[in-house]
Amino acid sequence: MLTLNVMKTKKILANASQDLGLKLINTLSRSNRYQLQSDIAFGTEPRQKLDYYRVKGDSCRPTVLFFYGGNWSSGEKRNYRFVADALVQHGYNVIIPDYRLYPSVRFDEIQQDSIAATQWVLSNVPEEQPIFMMGHSAGAQMAALLCLNTALLKGELGDRIKGFVGLAGPYDFFPFTEDHHWDLFSPEALYPDSQAINYVRHDGPPMYLLHGEDDDRVRRGHSKSLMEKVQAEGGVATREVYAKMGHVGIILEFSPIHRRSSLVIKDTVAFLNQCVSNHVLVV
Repeated sequence: MLTLNVMKTKKILANASQDLGLKLINTLSRSNRYQLQSDIAFGTEPRQKLDYYRVKGDSCRPTVLFFYGGNWSSGEKRNYRFVADALVQHGYNVIIPDYRLYPSVRFDEIQQDSIAATQWVLSNVPEEQPIFMMGHSAGAQMAALLCLNTALLKGELGDRIKGFVGLAGPYDFFPFTEDHHWDLFSPEALYPDSQAINYVRHDGPPMYLLHGEDDDRVRRGHSKSLMEKVQAEGGVATREVYAKMGHVGIILEFSPIHRRSSLVIKDTVAFLNQCVSNHVLVV
């Protein structure tokens, strides 16, 4: 019991420290770059709300739907304003949803929230705007599943997703190595549903998988495994590995402190721009 309490205390302190750091980073982001609609409901639960950042003066822009990470058990959309600020600067509207968290719910309910948020985006973003999925860590896993598992987004609406950017995502992590994951992703019959690697298809949206070389939270083999399987199926997937970069460092590249010289942002924007060009040529 003592060990469990110590672990809980450490987690609380770590989350508090991370939240404080994100708040400090967000104070440096420039709200004059975008128009923000906060707390738009996409469901009836308190955490089923999203923030919508639009490029000022030109709202008809490509849109990025970003899911933050936090081991499916922590996170607040308001703490990732710096990500939206960075992408708005390059001409992209950004939508960041909250979702319910473990242990209040298990992954099936978390995934239902990600589906509902995506359906809201697909229904409310004008059809001429390309839509991209993006996520960090657990958020990348959720976004990848939405891109690959055709059962999640039924009908033609799912075809509007024109690309995926995954930052340090876990895509191939069964058997689970963290004790609580056996409960988080339960019941046992649903374990395969958590693995993006199980839904690879040749006709999915282009996938751009980014990882830090020094990531000891989600090993870079996850992105390698997904890329190779997508390519083997005839799909489009590419990968970047950044030297001397860890799990948290890759998302902090979007902060005002790093973004001016960030290869992560440069590569992400280049990928998105190329997908937009391809979309325009097809249309």
